[in-house]
Amino acid sequence: MDAENEDEQVQKQCVQLFSSTDFIMESKVFDTIKDYFRHGGAPDQVIELLSENYMAIAQTATLMADWLILTGVEPADVVNMIVQHLQTLIEKHFEPKKADSIFEAGGVPSWLTDMTEHMNWRSMIYKLAEEYPNCLMLNFTIKLLVDSGHEDEITSVPVAAQQVEVFTKVLMTTIQRTIDSEPDDWQRNIQELVQLACHSEHTYLYAQSVLASLANDAKSMIVRRISEEIELHAKAKGHNVTDITLTFDGTTAYPKAYQPLCTMLSKKVLNPADITTLYKIYQSNDAPPVDLIRKPAFIELLITQLFDPDSTLNPEHRPKYIALLAYACSVAETNKKSSRKSTINSKEELSQTTIALEKAHEICISSKSTVDLISDLNELYKCLRFPIVAACVLRWIEFRIFDQSYFKLDQGTTPVHLI
Repeated sequence: MDAENEDEQVQKQCVQLFSSTDFIMESKVFDTIKDYFRHGGAPDQVIELLSENYMAIAQTATLMADWLILTGVEPADVVNMIVQHLQTLIEKHFEPKKADSIFEAGGVPSWLTDMTEHMNWRSMIYKLAEEYPNCLMLNFTIKLLVDSGHEDEITSVPVAAQQVEVFTKVLMTTIQRTIDSEPDDWQRNIQELVQLACHSEHTYLYAQSVLASLANDAKSMIVRRISEEIELHAKAKGHNVTDITLTFDGTTAYPKAYQPLCTMLSKKVLNPADITTLYKIYQSNDAPPVDLIRKPAFIELLITQLFDPDSTLNPEHRPKYIALLAYACSVAETNKKSSRKSTINSKEELSQTTIALEKAHEICISSKSTVDLISDLNELYKCLRFPIVAACVLRWIEFRIFDQSYFKLDQGTTPVHLI
């Protein structure tokens, strides 16, 4: 009785398949016919159902394509029309569960491998993978594409971030492309890399760890610049990644410097107590590496605090701020790997930078009128030979000319700050 029920059930399933449109064109038609006969199915019913439901859709499409070519349409254009229509149908009716079932028979279907060899089909796969991130077939195909060397085509961050192997290859390709990019392409490439790295906490941590390793091995300033751009983007999105940054650049190995730096960089505000702590550390004979205070965010805070006309910095603390800024911008390290300590390569250069910063600060912040500024321009120009002084003066000019009342008060032909 059980065998009869099984035969009846199999026949019913087979008849249902035979009744579907153009089933005779399906790859599993012969296996289905064998199952049907094995369970007692009648041959005449197979012939009748397959013939009645044969609509020749594929053949009709081929005939239409031949007609288009006969009317003068280029064969390549006809192929593109067919492919685009098929892509539209697939995207509209795609079902992840059915797609995953193709692996039930074991092995990778040959048609899937053939699809990955064409750019049009690869583009469709990337689009579907973004829409259906949990589809096993699509994830497998993405990995197949990456293993085949197509990782440079994956511009969708969600697709790249689905699998660690895929993310690693896409990340490394994007980093290399950014490093090798021409000036005109830099902005576009760095934006792609930033979006990829900042997709999630995990991708950020992974990307920064890779860049930190590359920076240590290659000592490449461009790698550090890339890392800083990613950090800036993460902070712009409201994430506090200071701890991660200080960990990767080795600051945590120097607890006395780490604590004040972490506090100020996290809050984006300098305070006299932490500045005094750093000042004492870097005035000692056992100063930590200068890289710890050479972070762009920290340099930016020092410049703003010193050269913002509205700054409330206490004059008593000013020398410490200037000393740290001068130290960060004029000290080079020797035997960095073995000693991990700062060695002043030229005390004279440090002294000259400090004096130039003090003089520029006095001229910019203390000057009350245009006449005072003009009389001090020659002295200010001498200070500008130090790049850090030039950066400070530019920031001071920015503060002044962006003041809404600036052009109302200054009626001169050419405002002195623009000179």
